[in-house]
Amino acid sequence: GGWTWYTGSASWAYKTGIENILGLHKQGNMLTIEPRIPTDWPQFTVRYRHGGATYIITVQRQQGATAKNTIELVDDGQTHELTIGY
Repeated sequence: GGWTWYTGSASWAYKTGIENILGLHKQGNMLTIEPRIPTDWPQFTVRYRHGGATYIITVQRQQGATAKNTIELVDDGQTHELTIGY
């Protein structure tokens, strides 16, 4: 059974977690966050690298917040810390 991880299954599991559960989608220099996490998760934090820049993004459940957020990514070598409500 272990050989399945050498045939691309690991990358599909990673893609499922990042894109389908945490809801991160990158297109060009835009990162869209549209989480579909379990209701008992109050928040999650992602460390995302874009070129030389690091984005530390905390996504928190907030009453009345929008479920879809878009961030413009800048490759400036800096660390950016953001908190987003959903």
